[in-house]
Amino acid sequence: MFKVIVLLVCTFLYVEAQYAVPAGYDYGIPNPYQYSYSSPAIGGQSSHSESGDGSGRVTGSYSVVDEDGRSRTVEYVADEGGFRANIITNEPGTSNQAPADVTISSSADDGFGGLTYGGAPAAAPYGAPY
Repeated sequence: MFKVIVLLVCTFLYVEAQYAVPAGYDYGIPNPYQYSYSSPAIGGQSSHSESGDGSGRVTGSYSVVDEDGRSRTVEYVADEGGFRANIITNEPGTSNQAPADVTISSSADDGFGGLTYGGAPAAAPYGAPY
């Protein structure tokens, strides 16, 4: 039984080793690129544009606009400093925030019309009918 297990483990390791990326594989330098589109859609519109400068830095933005006027635009940069985004929106229920490396700028009201949430009502006592 032990010989069978050793044979299976060796076979598995041999098969897995065939799919490894060769050490020192040269991916080459990134090529500069640029693209964009704007597309009307049912109930709104979307667009996206992006460019890479050939050094690994990518900048871009995408945008969605609903037929009722709600919009969201995300402007982003990805480079040696990581991914950073700036979100501009007027969606209800959003507020100005800056979590992680993202900035959210909202022009919407809080969506509650000045109402505040006081929590759920206390549960009524329950007695099991035994």
